[in-house]
Amino acid sequence: MKKLFILCFFITLSCSNNKVVNNHGFGALELKADKINISKTNKNDVINVIGKPSTISLFDENIWFYIQRENINQSVFKLGKSKINKNTILEISFDKYGIVKEKKIYNLNDMKNLKTVKDTTEKTFQNTSYFGKVLKSMKQKIESPKTNKKR
Repeated sequence: MKKLFILCFFITLSCSNNKVVNNHGFGALELKADKINISKTNKNDVINVIGKPSTISLFDENIWFYIQRENINQSVFKLGKSKINKNTILEISFDKYGIVKEKKIYNLNDMKNLKTVKDTTEKTFQNTSYFGKVLKSMKQKIESPKTNKKR
């Protein structure tokens, strides 16, 4: 029985040495970013080199973002918790003619330096006002289940 337990222990120990790497987004983003030249490359060239962007800015459609993330499982003893090994974001800005104006690469260290705003916005209306009551009753009527009347 002890030999079986020791054998199972060594098999488990040898399996835990293989780290599981999960990739998300584009591979080799930094190498592909080197192929993009400022004031020479246009939007079509960027799509040919890297591909379609992960996301386009909501405020300016001339800013494209490409994301690459790599997670590694830490160990068997940490019960599958993963650690971010690589986090790269490429931001490409275009001018009004579609030519690359600027490119920035953000990595994991830049992500640690971000500061978030903790301010919150307050509601400017009250639900107890006349208009709020009218809207609430309309919402209840819309969301109420429809009943089938039999003839």
